[in-house]
Amino acid sequence: VGNKKTYDPRTWGKAAEAGMAKRVTEACGHLRSTGTKLK
Repeated sequence: VGNKKTYDPRTWGKAAEAGMAKRVTEACGHLRSTGTKLK
């Protein structure tokens, strides 16, 4: 079967989610919307 850590898609999802959260935070800073709320 092999090492499950090398092909487990959940590890890819965690890394992708962390990277996307960082990118969204960066984009909010560029758009000057950091600290504001949706109405």
